[in-house]
Amino acid sequence: MSWYPSFKLYNSSGTSLIYHIEYVITTNYPEDNPSSVVITNLRSSKGIVVPGGDNPYDLRLRGVLIGTDYTDLQSQIDTMKSSIEYNTSYILKIDTSPSTQDSINVTRISPIIFEEGRRTKTQYYSLTFLANSW
Repeated sequence: MSWYPSFKLYNSSGTSLIYHIEYVITTNYPEDNPSSVVITNLRSSKGIVVPGGDNPYDLRLRGVLIGTDYTDLQSQIDTMKSSIEYNTSYILKIDTSPSTQDSINVTRISPIIFEEGRRTKTQYYSLTFLANSW
């Protein structure tokens, strides 16, 4: 059996699992978005670079919900929508190997996009978080 990364959403203290995001197909993680402040003056041609941390960025996850039938699939859609609340601080833990993981502070500030489909047993979705947002 091969290993694949897991995406788990925890509360802001990182202690309670809120939602396990399964079957992620594509993502823009990891994204490097450093921030710096450059201080210059009019008399010199040099400057001082002060590291300022990481800028916020959109962390996109595209995945699929898989149900046994229409009712089960609709239940999964409703659970996703009610579990991942708007403007709430979360910690997204992403496995980087079988024994290590990254933790990213995220907030959902845009709607979950459910692509058009018949919703018989599968439903594709796009979930976007604002990473480094708190």
